Amino acid sequence: MELDWSPEEEAFRQEVREFLAAELTDEVKGSMFVNTPERVAFVDKLAAKGWLGMGFPQEYGGSPKPFPLAQFILNTELERVNAPTVGKNVGTIANTIFHEASEEMKHEFLPKIFNNEGQWSITYTEPNAGTDIGNLQTRAVDKGGHYEVTGNKIFITSAHFARWHWMAVRTDPELPKHQGISILIVDTNSPGISMTPMWCVGSTTAERTNVLFFDKVKVPKNRLVGEQNKGFYYLMQALDYERFAIIAAAQHNRRFNTVLNYLKQAEFGGERPLQDDPVARRKVARLAARVDVGNMLERLCICIAAERVPSAEAGMNKAWGSCMQDEVCQVAQNIMGPFGFVTNGEHSGLEGYMVEEGLMAGHGKVAAAGNDVAKSIVARRLLGLPNALGKPELPKR
Repeated sequence: MELDWSPEEEAFRQEVREFLAAELTDEVKGSMFVNTPERVAFVDKLAAKGWLGMGFPQEYGGSPKPFPLAQFILNTELERVNAPTVGKNVGTIANTIFHEASEEMKHEFLPKIFNNEGQWSITYTEPNAGTDIGNLQTRAVDKGGHYEVTGNKIFITSAHFARWHWMAVRTDPELPKHQGISILIVDTNSPGISMTPMWCVGSTTAERTNVLFFDKVKVPKNRLVGEQNKGFYYLMQALDYERFAIIAAAQHNRRFNTVLNYLKQAEFGGERPLQDDPVARRKVARLAARVDVGNMLERLCICIAAERVPSAEAGMNKAWGSCMQDEVCQVAQNIMGPFGFVTNGEHSGLEGYMVEEGLMAGHGKVAAAGNDVAKSIVARRLLGLPNALGKPELPKR
């Protein structure tokens, strides 16, 4: 397995870095979401350069020649500088459409994703179906020419600025719960959809999420992704991509370097540099080793993704990476003492940066079905441990 970038990949990485140095502004930084006019305009520039579709076939708006790792390189560099990412639209949704959807759907939606013609909302979670996504109850009833969708979704973060819902629904209540689920693409402005905002305490990165209600919403039949009642399997594939896309090693490197720079500049007791304190040095040294483990797990996913969906490997990346987000913040705040918990003013450590990052760390642990699910995937698909039915589930390789 080759863990270094090829000359072509390294050249693209440097091209992206030069672009970011020239184009990234303070108005664009600070959030992974493409939720403001400035961030939309920024991603429009990525689309204009043809970068969103690199690695996909040209007939769907992609690139003239294969470049399977382009999307991961692009997303990593965006994460590195705290810019809006394309991991959801491209890494999660476009990949699933490409592998599972009809030709009609590929030709309709892939060019729109690659041209940044609208954002997507991953609309899975319900009040009683979070980690246990198989328990979802939102119904899609077949009415002949269309589906009629009725139900309730919660914690849908992008719904207030998205153009489409990538939505999990129950299409057959008589089947076992994991076998009666389908994926629909639903226009967010469809009649019968209502939304209530849920405001997040203390966060500016993702200050709002939403509760959604669907009341007999009509969805055309051609908005069914793949086969009816196969949605749980498509959803699991999409979550594998998401576990890889939303937990990038660049995030941990960025946070760790922020802590390291603080250590070099701050003083201990007003007399000597904090970097000379043996306790602080030991904490940061341990953190450096753990961050590097995250870097290697991501490289493993990248190498595997060139040939197949990284499943157990993405689970490892997700479980380790989301814990590292929390750990970096805790170590930083521990080193800064009480100043690490002050959000603004002259006494705030790093101007409240670690407070904000720490608040978002909880989101990382529960996103993409949560860390316990990620660990269970590793146990079953990599280690061959039995599932709930007592049967081993080693992957086909």
